Amino acid sequence: MLAGSNTLYGDFRYSLNGIDAGAGAGSVLSGQSNASRVGLKGTTDKEEGISAFYHLQAGASIDTDGAGDAITQRFFFAGVKGGFGKIVYGRTSTPYKMAGLKLDPFYDTSAGAGLGGATYGLSGLTNAWTDNSLAYSKKLGKISINGSMYLDDSAADKHDMNLGVTVTQGSLVAGVQYLDVGAAGVIAKSTANSSAIRFHAKYGAGPWSVGGSIESIDPSAGSKQSYLYLSGTYMLSDKTKVAASYGSVDDVSTAVDGDGINLGIFHQVLKKTNVYALYSDVSAGTDRSTIAVGVSHKFAVK
Repeated sequence: MLAGSNTLYGDFRYSLNGIDAGAGAGSVLSGQSNASRVGLKGTTDKEEGISAFYHLQAGASIDTDGAGDAITQRFFFAGVKGGFGKIVYGRTSTPYKMAGLKLDPFYDTSAGAGLGGATYGLSGLTNAWTDNSLAYSKKLGKISINGSMYLDDSAADKHDMNLGVTVTQGSLVAGVQYLDVGAAGVIAKSTANSSAIRFHAKYGAGPWSVGGSIESIDPSAGSKQSYLYLSGTYMLSDKTKVAASYGSVDDVSTAVDGDGINLGIFHQVLKKTNVYALYSDVSAGTDRSTIAVGVSHKFAVK
């Protein structure tokens, strides 16, 4: 840690939310931490064209009311990188997850079902972290490839796998990610003996960007599940952004299938401080609408 570059950082995320759960459940007003976090990361100086790196991040539960842990587990990984690419081992996010997360302008806000994480139209595979991850990635010009294995300690021949490719052509980024899940279902938020595929794309031009994700998940029992997510952002000024998204879910369950929208405005008050206001509405088996105002304040110490 004394060699190279190291950074201690954090992100305080909090919102006030008016939530109407529908079906006679009534409305509630709540204050909620939206995945506040602290972390430590660093990279060693290069030797022979190779450097090592690590990244540890923990959740900071700022509103537990005395119940639960103040610090919770998120992820920790380490690896090496060089001309050969990048090799990582540890508790990580899958590339499948990250491809969806990068499309969601409302990720870790009150628009998510748990007042954090991915918003409606992205599957549960766009949340959580997976232990025992051994991952490789490399950029080959305009093409990036990735391959990961998620090791099951209890069943040595039942490991999970994630393969993907991403192509960057000017302002367009598009790709596909595929998951294969064994009997144990090691990948977080996955179902044993299932597979999933995500097609994703994002295009930006000047102040605006649009993106989309299509997921098809084939569980061990039942029909294929379909997820559609579309999003767009527009910069009103250097410090103010508006965002919108639409999500659709089919063939999961009567409690989940439906449509959802998110609308929001984000404003940079200070260099490391952003505030936002959003409206979220999900019409599924259980309707849910949310009006929220929130803040994200970041710090970094090197």
